[in-house]
Amino acid sequence: MISGRTTVFTIIAHPAAHVMAPTIYNRLFERLGLDMVYIAHAVPTAAVGQTMQAYRAWENLGGFNVTIPHKEVTVEFLDTLCPITAHTGVVNTVVRQEDGTLFGYNTDGLGALHALGDVKGAHCLVIGAGGASRAIVDALIHGGAAKVYILNRSRLRAEQLIEQAPVDRAALFTDELLPQMDIVIQATPMSESIPFDLDLSRLKKEARLLEIVMRETAFSRQASMLKLHLIPGFAMLYHQTRRNFKLLTGIDISDDDVRDAFAVLGYRP
Repeated sequence: MISGRTTVFTIIAHPAAHVMAPTIYNRLFERLGLDMVYIAHAVPTAAVGQTMQAYRAWENLGGFNVTIPHKEVTVEFLDTLCPITAHTGVVNTVVRQEDGTLFGYNTDGLGALHALGDVKGAHCLVIGAGGASRAIVDALIHGGAAKVYILNRSRLRAEQLIEQAPVDRAALFTDELLPQMDIVIQATPMSESIPFDLDLSRLKKEARLLEIVMRETAFSRQASMLKLHLIPGFAMLYHQTRRNFKLLTGIDISDDDVRDAFAVLGYRP
């Protein structure tokens, strides 16, 4: 029963119809018997600043998540940043403090690393240079990857991402490097075609591929057809949900709780 005492959480996106977070969080709130509800806000980029001002005044707002295309622009309007958000300029989870100030965190890199497993010594290709990519590249480097290569439509954006990394740990990707990649991360919103028409058949059979789009894509279909090691779109979100839930609510949840919530979406790790 939602009442005037119910704590509200939300996610800002544009568009918002595709987001899965409300299903996951509301299942968790129901399972744990919490007087909380999670909704989605479709917010155009030009209105992010106004939205942050409204959130400061929204006293029963506990916090919110941030997804495409707002992971970078939202940072400009926050009051306090965790070290990862401050370094990467990307946020995905924001806690509203009692005084209305907004504290930004980033758990995308954590989710990607847990989904991928050990990355020490790996040669990695990250496709895309947007908000999710920035956090993932940072996490790969801190996780011990030998080198991270960036492939992006805008060369300038790719070079800016490389400049964020320690010297000689990141570089622009060129096509002849594809057979050398141990890990490939598809971090763009593209779903109907494989970004840059990459020929996934040229990858080594033991390569790990992470898709961050949470539905079937041309990339995931091709990887499955080639019987490559595909880590599906839900995996990254699955592995960051416990941390996000603790940040937003202050409550620790179990692995069983997370498995139950994702089972509603048909995902079973």
